[in-house]
Amino acid sequence: MANTDALVWRALHDADVDGAVALDAEAGWNQIAADWRQMLAMGAGTGVVAPDGRLAATSMLLPMEGRFGWIAMILVTGDWQRRGLATELMRRCIAEARQRGLIAGLDATEAGRLVYLPLGFRDIYSLSRWMAERPEVPGSALGVRPVAIDDLGRIGQWEAEIFGADRTDFLRHLWDRCPERAFLAERDGAITGFVLARDGRLATQIGPLSAADRDSAECLLRAALGSAQGPVFLDAADRHGWIAEMLRPAGFERQRGYMRMLLDRDEPLDDPERVYLIAGPEFG
Repeated sequence: MANTDALVWRALHDADVDGAVALDAEAGWNQIAADWRQMLAMGAGTGVVAPDGRLAATSMLLPMEGRFGWIAMILVTGDWQRRGLATELMRRCIAEARQRGLIAGLDATEAGRLVYLPLGFRDIYSLSRWMAERPEVPGSALGVRPVAIDDLGRIGQWEAEIFGADRTDFLRHLWDRCPERAFLAERDGAITGFVLARDGRLATQIGPLSAADRDSAECLLRAALGSAQGPVFLDAADRHGWIAEMLRPAGFERQRGYMRMLLDRDEPLDDPERVYLIAGPEFG
């Protein structure tokens, strides 16, 4: 068994993207190179390099407007698992968030939640990952229209109050990747919701979807699901139980659960009533 003292810990760079994609593919995750480049543009990553030069482990911390920091992409290749690398990566992410004065947050798997609770992370609300190979969504999506590039500034300002930080640049990144699944709901000229998506290694990830009310959210979800063919993932807030009722007849199956968690904080930073789909556990 190789000694962990031989590992090199350093910052992640763009040159590490291929190795990082190989790690998430090994884990069966959905990220592609565009996701890693976007995360590196938004925040800072740690890479653990094995003696043979391969990337053995990663983590990311994404600061959000100086308010909170999103912890994601803690990955360890099979040969180096159960050596304490994931625990140390999490410890470093927490320390970095605290040093920057950020509230640490993450979306934990059901197994991960049991690890994070003793560290001081607290439950905020639950989510479910849904997947369909070829979703079939009946009904119409009246009252929504495609998002134009000129809409993104307005959407970013509107969403900032819901998400808890302005991430207009990230929303523009999503629109660039999947404009055919980007839709906007309006009423009397005012935004009542939007949905975006991104391509992935295994499936298209639909989200975020934020809306002022259920009617807007449902129309947006129908529009996004009906706009293209192929496998789809989405991560839905469980509090909106109608989403599950709509997805099951459309061919979706629940894959796993997540828990949105914050370190040493019980109150959400976002607005759970208006969050219907998140962008994915890596982006919040």
